[in-house]
Amino acid sequence: MSEIDWIEVEPGTAWLGDSRGALLHVGNGPRHEIQVGKKFEISSKPITFAQWKQLTGQAVAGEDSQEPVNRLTPLMIEAGLIGVEGNPRPPSEAEWALAAKQGAIGFGGVQVEVLSDRPPRSGYWGAPCDGRPWVPPIRAGGISDHTAHTTRVWKGSGTMRGATPRGVSRPQMGFRLVRSTEPEHKLNMPNAPPQKDLIVRESIIALLIGILPSFTWAYFNASARYLSESWLNIAVGGIFFSLMTAFLWRPNTRTYSIQDGKIRRD
Repeated sequence: MSEIDWIEVEPGTAWLGDSRGALLHVGNGPRHEIQVGKKFEISSKPITFAQWKQLTGQAVAGEDSQEPVNRLTPLMIEAGLIGVEGNPRPPSEAEWALAAKQGAIGFGGVQVEVLSDRPPRSGYWGAPCDGRPWVPPIRAGGISDHTAHTTRVWKGSGTMRGATPRGVSRPQMGFRLVRSTEPEHKLNMPNAPPQKDLIVRESIIALLIGILPSFTWAYFNASARYLSESWLNIAVGGIFFSLMTAFLWRPNTRTYSIQDGKIRRD
């Protein structure tokens, strides 16, 4: 059978992102709610060689196989779907999350699944929250920036967020398709975190775990002359230590939820 098994996904909400504040995790933050307001359909499994040929009329080596297509780059997938009836495309990360929440997605034989999103940055600042793919604007000449696609990488029974270059294929990489419509109301995350909150937080952390401990150590272990002549070096050393701890620890960041049709910080 080469027919695609489409599963209907009901409108609903899901969560994306990570609330951990350390720099090791900031590329997956902030944690935020998405809301898809219309039904859409997603293929129950990654698209096979035979399904791709039937859908697009384009043969790929292994064209009659019922195995998932694993020889196409994200760019080739996008180009091959131009003009196909129903305008199918790989799911956005938001659509993937909602489909997974409703039990429409399970492991389909590939370790990496390509999504439509090509975010301009590693975090979610500025990301759509309404189910649309996050794609860059087209510049003059029909060229767009941001050449990496978001992926979902299977780890055991769950998945994690990943990325793959736009022009690269991988042996264990496939894709599902969705058939959806544009949302009536567009909704996006703020473009950047509140700068004032960030400055206040880092100032307090620098004082408590960097500057004060540095002066306390110097008070009990160094001479009064050293304290009076090197106070600036002590303070700078404390600030530097505080900044280094940011790689491993920072308080959880605020989450963003959808309230009354708007994205709001909790």
